[in-house]
Amino acid sequence: MIPLANRKILSRFVLFGMVVALYDVILHAVLVFLHLAFEWFELGLEEIIEHVFHTTRQQSQIIVFYLLWFMALFVLYRLWRALPSILNGFKGQLNQLKAQLLDACLECQLFIKHYWREQSSIQKIKWVASLTLSLYSLTFFAF
Repeated sequence: MIPLANRKILSRFVLFGMVVALYDVILHAVLVFLHLAFEWFELGLEEIIEHVFHTTRQQSQIIVFYLLWFMALFVLYRLWRALPSILNGFKGQLNQLKAQLLDACLECQLFIKHYWREQSSIQKIKWVASLTLSLYSLTFFAF
């Protein structure tokens, strides 16, 4: 019997593996589901307008079309109005993230400089030749 903690780790590992392996299928399924949900919402709105206001199918479709445009523009307007306060809330977090990225970059540079100093001349020549050949091959095959 697998202990509970190991089962949780195993199930999360399997779930992560499935998401990585099937990301395109999952994304497509989510988008299809959202499209179908929107179509059902639109059809329901058409049926309600057709029933309540005794309109034809074409008239109710036109009403729903403009109603959906109005709803989308209203949401975009509210987002536009709320965006400055949202960005001000993120400003401190962005500064903290920037500082962390700069620290990580500096640490990486120091590690690379230290690693380069430890290498022998032969190893340095191998690194430079390998990098030069790689860049040449990349530009040759890319262009």
